[in-house]
Amino acid sequence: MAKKKMTEKEKQDWEALYFYVKKLLGYDENQSLSSTMVLRLKGLLTNKFIENNNIESTANYSYEVILNTFKFCSPTINKALRTNRWSNEMHRFNYVLKIVESNINNVYLRMKNVQKTKEEAENTTVDAANHIGADYQRKTKEVNNKLLNDLW
Repeated sequence: MAKKKMTEKEKQDWEALYFYVKKLLGYDENQSLSSTMVLRLKGLLTNKFIENNNIESTANYSYEVILNTFKFCSPTINKALRTNRWSNEMHRFNYVLKIVESNINNVYLRMKNVQKTKEEAENTTVDAANHIGADYQRKTKEVNNKLLNDLW
């Protein structure tokens, strides 16, 4: 199977995700994510444990959705990273990905709803909002003073 080429937007979104995850994990500019970590991140695109063309894809997320999920989960991830002990770096990373995986559908649906709302707003005409209705006209000019006087 031929490898799919990434678009410029996908490259930019991947880079943003990669550097966000590095920062979230506390890596400095001299460190990089391991190749296994990269494959795990890329596996999130298609709901796979790890990026692998031999495994059937069950989803089709974008790097933008994954990045937004990391951002959405960052308070939970930061708390987990501060309060838990890890046997190794990969165990720590897998724990973070479990948090992300359990929230990715919620973030995807939120982003989809935002997009739908934007499209509806763009397609809405303002003709109905500019409608000028009939003016109120009093049927009689008489004022019932007795009723008014009884109030005071």
